[in-house]
Amino acid sequence: MPRLRSRLAVVELVLASALLILGVPAARSALHELGFVERLGGAGSGEPSGSHQIAPTAELDAEVPTTPTEELSLAFALLSRGNDPETAAAAGSTRVDRAATLFQDYLTQVPADGRAWAGLSSADIRRGNLDEASAALKMSILTAPWSSSLVLWRCGMAMDLFRTLDEENRDLMKGQFRVAAQRSARELVKIARSRNGVRLARLFLASSPDELIAFEAELAKSG
Repeated sequence: MPRLRSRLAVVELVLASALLILGVPAARSALHELGFVERLGGAGSGEPSGSHQIAPTAELDAEVPTTPTEELSLAFALLSRGNDPETAAAAGSTRVDRAATLFQDYLTQVPADGRAWAGLSSADIRRGNLDEASAALKMSILTAPWSSSLVLWRCGMAMDLFRTLDEENRDLMKGQFRVAAQRSARELVKIARSRNGVRLARLFLASSPDELIAFEAELAKSG
């Protein structure tokens, strides 16, 4: 019941804001988008991490977004299901391809969304398009440099892309790793270990001695 009340409060707030600012058509559009995101299970706001109860894949495949907001939500949901072990590899690849297309379409309309650029980079990594992934990673940093929901995610992707990162991108990532170590060296260690990227994390932190010490301390604690 508290969760239902919370959702209703969000709906009321969105509708009230849309009515106040733009009138009835905007309110209807806002309600439609809320319903779309609810059908996806609430996904679409950040890194696909399994924290949402994503809609079944068959339902995702059938969804057709009609607004940029819906495109972004569906792109993240499809990306979350791209490596679903319950489906064939070909089906997963098709979902990641569609997610990439949706990210691209969305970004033509909302080019300053750092989350979407990060999503596109992740999709391109899975597709093996590493040069394109590196370019999208750079755009994510430039459009939302210190986003709390993106810095650690980008550090993980930088480890995957290290060989394709140009000098500018590596310099940008040094700042990301520094901030990540400042905010949560423990989480940065987890990401580095999961990608066999401890050596790369050290390289990115080499010019930030305090943060490198914090990283090494957490690394020692984790065994």
